[in-house]
Amino acid sequence: MKRLAFISYEYPPDTGKGGIGTYTSQMASCMAQKEGYEVHVFAGSHHREGLEREGRMQIHRVQCKDPIDFRSRVAEVFEKLHDQQPFHLVESAEIHGNAWGIKKKHQELPLVVRMHAPNHLVEVLKKRYVPFTAKLRYLLGALRRGRWDAGYWRKYRKEDDPDYQFAQMADEITAPSTAMKEWAIKYWRIPEGRISVIPNLFIPPQPLLGLPVISADPFKRVLFFGRLNVLKGLVKATKAMADVLQRNPEWRFRVVGDDGAGPYPGITMREWMKKELRTVSDRVEFIDGVSYNRLPAMLEDCDIVLLPSLFESFSYTCAEAMAAGKAVVGSRNGGMADLLEGGVCGVLVDPEKRTEINEAVQYLIGHSSVRRDMAAKARQRVTEVYGESSVGEAFDKFYRRVAR
Repeated sequence: MKRLAFISYEYPPDTGKGGIGTYTSQMASCMAQKEGYEVHVFAGSHHREGLEREGRMQIHRVQCKDPIDFRSRVAEVFEKLHDQQPFHLVESAEIHGNAWGIKKKHQELPLVVRMHAPNHLVEVLKKRYVPFTAKLRYLLGALRRGRWDAGYWRKYRKEDDPDYQFAQMADEITAPSTAMKEWAIKYWRIPEGRISVIPNLFIPPQPLLGLPVISADPFKRVLFFGRLNVLKGLVKATKAMADVLQRNPEWRFRVVGDDGAGPYPGITMREWMKKELRTVSDRVEFIDGVSYNRLPAMLEDCDIVLLPSLFESFSYTCAEAMAAGKAVVGSRNGGMADLLEGGVCGVLVDPEKRTEINEAVQYLIGHSSVRRDMAAKARQRVTEVYGESSVGEAFDKFYRRVAR
């Protein structure tokens, strides 16, 4: 019996609204159902601690303030169980190095680092929309305080990056997409042979699969769903959709997601989008982020899903849109390129080129047969390639090899 430990600050429902929590939950559940595994999840919580059982899994809630606090506290909880009966393998995301203390004490215990999106990658993308004047103010402020700090122009040194340092402790590294692996090779100089590409497991809920593939009689609506911020590619996408709606007065645009920081100081993304879309505001609706069980209703009466993220290592939103049988305009910068099979199951665009986004949406609006074909292929691909029978088996073989 192989004892697997997933160490993740993010885990639903307490701390798991993002992709890391979704991945850990689905992956741990999948492995717990296979013969020969005993699966434990060590997860963060802001208000409780203790053991709970979920099917064949054991979930250990570790009360903590934040990911850094979790990193130290989880080592103590893990140690007690490891002393009683040793684990055979530990897995943890690279970001925040949740299993740092565990691996430091138990060098012999195989550590798998799962790459999702390092802090440095996220911060670089955010900085693209920080105005030059704000960057300059930071630099001048440091000089006034008598110290030199290049701030936004500071040179990156991977040796000083805690995420990189943690990845270097790994016995094995996995990435959910080719793009994430290529990033690690380019910026962290990790040898190609050290990184295995195994996609995230995605088990689509039946209500999504139950939606009809888009019909010949279109709803004439484009949908974006996800958190509203610059990382989701909404700057260029908003400008592109203003053009699209001007050219197609019968079409509408629905934006679903909780508000976040806009591209400039002092304005939220929703406020900025409303300003940019003011000439077509009568055909634009904004809806706050919805619970997962309401997602099918948001997708049902849409024909095109627009997801132009600056980078996604995987993209559960894209997988959900595919499962719902929708035509997707996705970003070629990241894991959507794998999900959409290089453009076979959707249209891939450069998320920082307004013209490309405009032309892609316009193309799908004008070609209903292409929309239907891509939507059907997308649903078939996401169920056949990313389900338990394929991804689950790949991880099964991988874990058995590592936990020798």
